[in-house]
Amino acid sequence: MTMTQDPAAPGGFEVQGNTQLDMAGEERLYQQLKRFWQPVAFSDDLTDSPHQVTLFDTRLAVARLDGRAYTFSDICRHRGSALSLGRIDGCMLRCAYHGWAYDAEGTVVDIPARPELNGKLTARLPSYPTIEAGGLVWTCVSGETPLFPPSECPELDDPAYRFLRFDPYEWDCSVARRLENYFDFSHFAHVHHGILGDRDEAEIADYDVERRGSELRITAGPFIEYTDNVKNSAVNHDGLTYEAWKRYRVFMPNAMKLNSSAGETEDFVLYVAVAPVNRRRTRCFTFVGRNYALDRDQEFHDMQYVILGQDQPIVESQRPEELPVDLTAEMHVKGADAGTVEYRRWLISIADGKIEPAPTD
Repeated sequence: MTMTQDPAAPGGFEVQGNTQLDMAGEERLYQQLKRFWQPVAFSDDLTDSPHQVTLFDTRLAVARLDGRAYTFSDICRHRGSALSLGRIDGCMLRCAYHGWAYDAEGTVVDIPARPELNGKLTARLPSYPTIEAGGLVWTCVSGETPLFPPSECPELDDPAYRFLRFDPYEWDCSVARRLENYFDFSHFAHVHHGILGDRDEAEIADYDVERRGSELRITAGPFIEYTDNVKNSAVNHDGLTYEAWKRYRVFMPNAMKLNSSAGETEDFVLYVAVAPVNRRRTRCFTFVGRNYALDRDQEFHDMQYVILGQDQPIVESQRPEELPVDLTAEMHVKGADAGTVEYRRWLISIADGKIEPAPTD
Protein backbone atom coordinates (compact mmCIF):
# COMPACT_ATOMS: atom_id res chain seq x y z
CA MET A 1 0.00 0.00 0.00
CA THR A 2 1.44 3.35 -1.02
CA MET A 3 0.60 6.65 0.63
CA THR A 4 -1.58 8.84 -1.59
CA GLN A 5 -1.43 12.61 -1.61
CA ASP A 6 -4.08 15.14 -2.55
CA PRO A 7 -3.05 18.82 -2.68
CA ALA A 8 -6.65 19.87 -2.08
CA ALA A 9 -6.99 17.82 1.10
CA PRO A 10 -6.11 19.22 4.56
CA GLY A 11 -2.39 18.72 5.10
CA GLY A 12 -2.07 17.50 1.52
CA PHE A 13 -3.31 13.97 2.26
CA GLU A 14 -6.29 12.08 0.97
CA VAL A 15 -7.59 10.40 4.14
CA GLN A 16 -9.80 7.39 3.50
CA GLY A 17 -11.79 5.36 6.04
CA ASN A 18 -11.78 5.75 9.78
CA THR A 19 -9.10 8.11 11.08
CA GLN A 20 -10.59 8.68 14.54
CA LEU A 21 -9.08 7.23 17.70
CA ASP A 22 -10.62 8.67 20.86
CA MET A 23 -9.73 7.76 24.45
CA ALA A 24 -11.51 4.44 24.11
CA GLY A 25 -9.55 3.82 20.92
CA GLU A 26 -6.27 4.56 22.69
CA GLU A 27 -7.19 1.97 25.31
CA ARG A 28 -8.02 -0.55 22.59
CA LEU A 29 -4.64 0.06 20.95
CA TYR A 30 -2.81 -0.43 24.25
CA GLN A 31 -4.61 -3.71 24.84
CA GLN A 32 -4.04 -4.88 21.25
CA LEU A 33 -0.29 -4.30 21.64
CA LYS A 34 -0.30 -7.18 24.12
CA ARG A 35 -0.89 -9.49 21.18
CA PHE A 36 2.51 -8.70 19.64
CA TRP A 37 6.02 -9.76 20.53
CA GLN A 38 7.63 -7.24 22.90
CA PRO A 39 11.38 -6.91 23.63
CA VAL A 40 12.30 -7.56 27.26
CA ALA A 41 16.10 -8.01 27.31
CA PHE A 42 19.25 -8.20 25.25
CA SER A 43 20.13 -11.83 24.53
CA ASP A 44 23.68 -11.30 25.75
CA ASP A 45 22.42 -10.09 29.14
CA LEU A 46 20.83 -13.41 30.04
CA THR A 47 23.77 -15.15 31.64
CA ASP A 48 23.84 -16.49 35.21
CA SER A 49 21.12 -14.42 36.87
CA PRO A 50 17.46 -13.55 36.20
CA HIS A 51 16.37 -10.10 35.08
CA GLN A 52 13.36 -8.07 36.18
CA VAL A 53 11.38 -6.15 33.58
CA THR A 54 8.05 -4.34 33.66
CA LEU A 55 5.81 -4.80 30.66
CA PHE A 56 2.25 -3.45 30.47
CA ASP A 57 2.49 -2.57 34.17
CA THR A 58 3.26 -6.22 34.96
CA ARG A 59 6.48 -7.31 36.62
CA LEU A 60 8.22 -10.18 34.82
CA ALA A 61 11.30 -12.31 35.47
CA VAL A 62 13.38 -13.25 32.42
CA ALA A 63 15.95 -16.00 32.79
CA ARG A 64 18.06 -18.36 30.71
CA LEU A 65 17.62 -21.95 31.90
CA ASP A 66 19.67 -24.69 30.33
CA GLY A 67 20.60 -22.36 27.47
CA ARG A 68 17.08 -21.20 26.61
CA ALA A 69 15.31 -17.94 27.48
CA TYR A 70 12.09 -18.03 29.52
CA THR A 71 9.72 -15.38 30.86
CA PHE A 72 7.72 -15.81 34.07
CA SER A 73 5.53 -13.73 36.32
CA ASP A 74 7.95 -12.19 38.81
CA ILE A 75 6.24 -13.42 41.97
CA CYS A 76 7.02 -16.51 43.99
CA ARG A 77 3.91 -18.60 44.73
CA HIS A 78 5.00 -19.07 48.35
CA ARG A 79 5.20 -15.56 49.84
CA GLY A 80 5.11 -13.29 46.80
CA SER A 81 8.73 -12.16 46.69
CA ALA A 82 10.36 -11.22 43.39
CA LEU A 83 11.90 -14.21 41.64
CA SER A 84 14.15 -11.82 39.74
CA LEU A 85 16.03 -11.38 43.04
CA GLY A 86 16.75 -15.09 43.08
CA ARG A 87 19.31 -17.18 41.27
CA ILE A 88 19.61 -19.69 38.48
CA ASP A 89 20.32 -23.13 39.92
CA GLY A 90 21.15 -25.47 37.06
CA CYS A 91 17.95 -25.65 35.01
CA MET A 92 15.82 -24.12 37.78
CA LEU A 93 14.92 -20.62 38.91
CA ARG A 94 15.28 -20.46 42.69
CA CYS A 95 13.64 -17.85 44.92
CA ALA A 96 15.93 -15.77 47.14
CA TYR A 97 13.50 -15.75 50.10
CA HIS A 98 12.84 -19.40 50.99
CA GLY A 99 14.61 -21.23 48.18
CA TRP A 100 11.58 -22.54 46.32
CA ALA A 101 12.71 -23.68 42.87
CA TYR A 102 10.79 -23.67 39.59
CA ASP A 103 11.54 -25.56 36.40
CA ALA A 104 11.32 -24.23 32.86
CA GLU A 105 7.56 -24.84 32.82
CA GLY A 106 7.10 -22.78 35.98
CA THR A 107 6.29 -25.81 38.13
CA VAL A 108 7.48 -25.94 41.75
CA VAL A 109 10.08 -28.73 41.90
CA ASP A 110 11.93 -28.09 45.16
CA ILE A 111 10.78 -26.86 48.60
CA PRO A 112 13.89 -26.93 50.82
CA ALA A 113 11.99 -26.51 54.12
CA ARG A 114 9.75 -29.54 53.42
CA PRO A 115 11.37 -31.76 50.79
CA GLU A 116 8.68 -34.43 51.25
CA LEU A 117 6.33 -32.03 49.40
CA ASN A 118 8.48 -32.03 46.28
CA GLY A 119 6.46 -33.20 43.33
CA LYS A 120 3.19 -33.08 45.28
CA LEU A 121 2.23 -29.41 44.86
CA THR A 122 0.45 -28.22 41.75
CA ALA A 123 1.56 -24.58 42.16
CA ARG A 124 2.90 -23.08 38.93
CA LEU A 125 4.15 -19.71 37.83
CA PRO A 126 2.38 -17.95 34.98
CA SER A 127 4.79 -18.14 32.04
CA TYR A 128 4.82 -16.55 28.61
CA PRO A 129 6.08 -17.57 25.16
CA THR A 130 9.65 -16.41 24.66
CA ILE A 131 11.90 -16.30 21.63
CA GLU A 132 15.19 -14.69 20.63
CA ALA A 133 15.60 -12.67 17.44
CA GLY A 134 17.65 -9.68 16.33
CA GLY A 135 19.90 -9.84 19.40
CA LEU A 136 16.90 -9.51 21.74
CA VAL A 137 14.65 -11.63 23.92
CA TRP A 138 10.94 -11.21 23.13
CA THR A 139 7.77 -12.25 24.92
CA CYS A 140 4.02 -11.95 24.41
CA VAL A 141 1.64 -11.60 27.35
CA SER A 142 -1.73 -12.04 25.62
CA GLY A 143 -2.02 -15.80 25.98
CA GLU A 144 -2.57 -16.00 22.21
CA THR A 145 -0.26 -16.76 19.32
CA PRO A 146 1.75 -13.55 18.80
CA LEU A 147 0.82 -11.45 15.78
CA PHE A 148 3.54 -10.56 13.27
CA PRO A 149 7.12 -11.80 13.65
CA PRO A 150 9.65 -9.94 15.79
CA SER A 151 12.03 -7.51 14.13
CA GLU A 152 15.32 -8.54 12.59
CA CYS A 153 18.71 -7.03 11.90
CA PRO A 154 20.74 -9.22 9.51
CA GLU A 155 23.77 -6.94 9.85
CA LEU A 156 24.24 -8.16 13.44
CA ASP A 157 25.51 -11.44 11.96
CA ASP A 158 27.60 -9.83 9.22
CA PRO A 159 31.32 -9.82 10.13
CA ALA A 160 31.82 -6.67 8.02
CA TYR A 161 29.86 -4.69 10.63
CA ARG A 162 30.79 -3.64 14.13
CA PHE A 163 27.94 -2.96 16.58
CA LEU A 164 27.57 -1.15 19.86
CA ARG A 165 24.80 -2.15 22.22
CA PHE A 166 23.44 0.60 24.46
CA ASP A 167 22.06 0.13 27.94
CA PRO A 168 18.23 0.04 27.94
CA TYR A 169 16.66 3.36 28.86
CA GLU A 170 13.11 4.58 29.54
CA TRP A 171 11.33 7.71 28.35
CA ASP A 172 8.05 9.20 29.54
CA CYS A 173 6.11 8.72 26.33
CA SER A 174 4.09 6.04 24.58
CA VAL A 175 5.62 3.34 22.38
CA ALA A 176 4.19 5.01 19.26
CA ARG A 177 5.57 8.46 20.19
CA ARG A 178 9.03 7.00 20.73
CA LEU A 179 9.13 4.95 17.56
CA GLU A 180 7.79 7.58 15.16
CA ASN A 181 10.46 10.02 16.36
CA TYR A 182 12.99 8.00 14.35
CA PHE A 183 11.25 8.54 11.01
CA ASP A 184 9.87 12.03 11.66
CA PHE A 185 12.12 13.55 9.02
CA SER A 186 11.25 17.20 9.53
CA HIS A 187 12.81 17.30 12.98
CA PHE A 188 16.32 16.41 11.80
CA ALA A 189 17.14 19.94 10.62
CA HIS A 190 15.85 21.62 13.75
CA VAL A 191 16.50 19.28 16.69
CA HIS A 192 19.78 17.94 15.26
CA HIS A 193 20.98 21.10 13.47
CA GLY A 194 24.70 20.91 12.65
CA ILE A 195 24.76 17.10 12.87
CA LEU A 196 21.90 15.39 11.01
CA GLY A 197 20.41 18.46 9.39
CA ASP A 198 20.61 22.15 8.60
CA ARG A 199 17.76 24.39 9.77
CA ASP A 200 18.47 26.75 6.88
CA GLU A 201 17.88 23.95 4.36
CA ALA A 202 15.03 22.07 6.00
CA GLU A 203 12.92 21.12 2.97
CA ILE A 204 11.95 17.45 2.73
CA ALA A 205 11.65 15.94 -0.73
CA ASP A 206 8.78 13.56 -1.50
CA TYR A 207 9.67 9.99 -0.64
CA ASP A 208 8.33 6.45 -0.92
CA VAL A 209 6.31 4.72 1.82
CA GLU A 210 5.07 1.17 1.32
CA ARG A 211 3.38 -1.44 3.49
CA ARG A 212 5.04 -4.78 2.95
CA GLY A 213 4.17 -7.81 5.05
CA SER A 214 4.25 -6.64 8.66
CA GLU A 215 6.50 -3.67 7.88
CA LEU A 216 6.53 -0.14 6.61
CA ARG A 217 9.33 0.34 4.07
CA ILE A 218 10.55 3.92 3.66
CA THR A 219 13.26 5.22 1.32
CA ALA A 220 13.96 8.92 1.66
CA GLY A 221 16.54 11.57 0.86
CA PRO A 222 18.70 13.31 0.26
CA PHE A 223 19.16 14.67 3.79
CA ILE A 224 21.82 17.26 4.50
CA GLU A 225 24.16 15.96 7.18
CA TYR A 226 27.41 17.41 8.46
CA THR A 227 30.74 15.69 7.91
CA ASP A 228 32.56 16.85 11.05
CA ASN A 229 31.30 13.88 13.07
CA VAL A 230 32.17 10.19 13.24
CA LYS A 231 28.99 9.06 11.48
CA ASN A 232 30.07 10.80 8.27
CA SER A 233 33.82 10.61 8.81
CA ALA A 234 34.30 8.37 5.76
CA VAL A 235 32.63 10.73 3.30
CA ASN A 236 35.17 11.35 0.57
CA HIS A 237 34.60 14.88 -0.70
CA ASP A 238 35.36 18.44 0.27
CA GLY A 239 32.76 20.42 2.11
CA LEU A 240 31.06 20.69 5.46
CA THR A 241 27.91 18.79 4.49
CA TYR A 242 26.93 15.56 2.78
CA GLU A 243 23.65 14.36 1.22
CA ALA A 244 22.66 11.12 2.93
CA TRP A 245 19.98 8.63 1.87
CA LYS A 246 18.01 6.64 4.41
CA ARG A 247 16.24 3.29 4.17
CA TYR A 248 13.87 2.28 6.96
CA ARG A 249 12.19 -0.95 7.86
CA VAL A 250 9.55 -0.16 10.48
CA PHE A 251 8.55 -3.46 12.06
CA MET A 252 4.97 -2.96 13.18
CA PRO A 253 4.24 -1.89 15.80
CA ASN A 254 7.37 -1.47 17.92
CA ALA A 255 10.75 -1.64 16.17
CA MET A 256 12.71 -0.13 13.31
CA LYS A 257 15.99 -0.50 11.43
CA LEU A 258 17.64 2.41 9.63
CA ASN A 259 20.38 2.05 7.05
CA SER A 260 21.84 5.50 6.39
CA SER A 261 24.49 6.13 3.77
CA ALA A 262 27.77 7.51 5.09
CA GLY A 263 29.81 7.48 1.87
CA GLU A 264 29.88 5.52 -1.36
CA THR A 265 29.90 2.08 0.33
CA GLU A 266 29.80 3.04 3.99
CA ASP A 267 26.62 1.97 5.79
CA PHE A 268 25.47 3.24 9.17
CA VAL A 269 22.87 1.08 10.96
CA LEU A 270 20.53 2.08 13.78
CA TYR A 271 18.35 -0.73 15.11
CA VAL A 272 15.81 -0.03 17.86
CA ALA A 273 13.02 -1.97 19.56
CA VAL A 274 10.71 -0.46 22.18
CA ALA A 275 8.21 -1.87 24.69
CA PRO A 276 5.53 -0.35 26.94
CA VAL A 277 6.39 -0.21 30.61
CA ASN A 278 2.93 1.30 30.84
CA ARG A 279 0.73 3.55 28.70
CA ARG A 280 3.02 6.55 29.05
CA ARG A 281 6.46 5.10 29.67
CA THR A 282 8.56 3.21 27.13
CA ARG A 283 11.66 1.06 27.45
CA CYS A 284 14.12 1.25 24.55
CA PHE A 285 16.71 -1.23 23.27
CA THR A 286 19.31 0.14 20.84
CA PHE A 287 22.07 -1.16 18.57
CA VAL A 288 24.32 1.12 16.50
CA GLY A 289 26.48 -0.45 13.82
CA ARG A 290 28.63 0.42 10.83
CA ASN A 291 30.95 -1.19 8.25
CA TYR A 292 33.61 1.54 8.51
CA ALA A 293 35.56 3.41 11.22
CA LEU A 294 35.61 0.15 13.16
CA ASP A 295 38.11 1.46 15.72
CA ARG A 296 36.05 4.46 16.85
CA ASP A 297 33.53 2.93 19.25
CA GLN A 298 33.73 5.70 21.83
CA GLU A 299 32.95 8.39 19.29
CA PHE A 300 29.90 6.52 17.99
CA HIS A 301 28.83 5.93 21.59
CA ASP A 302 29.14 9.62 22.45
CA MET A 303 27.36 10.78 19.30
CA GLN A 304 24.40 8.52 19.99
CA TYR A 305 23.96 10.02 23.45
CA VAL A 306 24.14 13.52 22.01
CA ILE A 307 21.29 12.66 19.62
CA LEU A 308 19.24 11.03 22.40
CA GLY A 309 19.80 14.03 24.65
CA GLN A 310 18.46 16.34 21.96
CA ASP A 311 15.38 14.19 21.24
CA GLN A 312 14.29 13.24 24.75
CA PRO A 313 12.97 16.58 26.07
CA ILE A 314 11.11 17.19 22.80
CA VAL A 315 9.41 13.80 22.68
CA GLU A 316 8.57 13.82 26.39
CA SER A 317 7.06 17.29 26.01
CA GLN A 318 4.52 16.22 23.39
CA ARG A 319 0.86 16.39 24.46
CA PRO A 320 -1.10 14.28 24.70
CA GLU A 321 1.58 11.86 25.87
CA GLU A 322 0.00 9.05 23.89
CA LEU A 323 0.24 9.55 20.17
CA PRO A 324 -3.01 10.93 18.72
CA VAL A 325 -3.62 8.58 15.83
CA ASP A 326 -6.64 10.67 15.00
CA LEU A 327 -5.24 12.41 11.92
CA THR A 328 -7.35 15.49 12.65
CA ALA A 329 -5.84 16.02 16.11
CA GLU A 330 -2.49 17.31 14.83
CA MET A 331 -1.45 19.15 11.70
CA HIS A 332 0.46 17.23 9.04
CA VAL A 333 2.73 18.56 6.32
CA LYS A 334 2.26 17.30 2.80
CA GLY A 335 4.94 14.80 1.79
CA ALA A 336 7.21 15.36 4.78
CA ASP A 337 4.92 13.47 7.18
CA ALA A 338 3.99 10.62 4.83
CA GLY A 339 5.81 7.96 6.87
CA THR A 340 4.43 8.93 10.26
CA VAL A 341 0.90 9.33 8.87
CA GLU A 342 1.01 5.84 7.36
CA TYR A 343 2.31 4.47 10.66
CA ARG A 344 -0.61 6.05 12.50
CA ARG A 345 -3.10 4.71 9.98
CA TRP A 346 -1.79 1.19 10.55
CA LEU A 347 -2.07 1.73 14.32
CA ILE A 348 -5.75 2.62 13.85
CA SER A 349 -6.25 -0.72 12.11
CA ILE A 350 -4.49 -2.50 14.97
CA ALA A 351 -6.66 -0.72 17.54
CA ASP A 352 -9.74 -1.87 15.63
CA GLY A 353 -8.50 -5.46 15.62
CA LYS A 354 -7.84 -5.46 11.87
CA ILE A 355 -4.39 -6.95 12.07
CA GLU A 356 -3.44 -8.32 8.69
CA PRO A 357 -0.07 -8.26 6.95
CA ALA A 358 0.20 -6.36 3.70
CA PRO A 359 0.99 -8.17 0.42
CA THR A 360 4.64 -8.99 -0.18
CA ASP A 361 4.46 -9.35 -3.96
